[in-house]
Amino acid sequence: MYSAMKSRLHLPTLLAVLGLTCALASCRKSDPRTVHIFVPGMKNQKCAELVARAVAMELTDDKPGLASAVLNMGAVRPDISSRTVTVQYESLKLALKNIEFAIAEAGFDANEVPADPEAQRNLPPECQP
Repeated sequence: MYSAMKSRLHLPTLLAVLGLTCALASCRKSDPRTVHIFVPGMKNQKCAELVARAVAMELTDDKPGLASAVLNMGAVRPDISSRTVTVQYESLKLALKNIEFAIAEAGFDANEVPADPEAQRNLPPECQP
């Protein structure tokens, strides 16, 4: 009997059943998140625009046309009064650290991630620390 059962258990079939079980039961295809990132150097509209553009470019893999669409959809919302930027993103495709590093590479501190010194020196005068 054992050899008859063994011949019926075919590895590709077993893998297909496991894959289907995963797809139907527990595998997530989407994990949207909303985060608030503290950007202390975002003190005016020009700075807010630079931060928002850096985040939008990160969300869209550096595609300017898509970045503009993301900004228009409100997925990136800077708030000058609280010096935060609210970001809606898909966490299965992008990590929070990627967003923080994009802001840092634009010349601004983001949460605990320090600004890139070279980028910070190249900021417009109204955004200089």
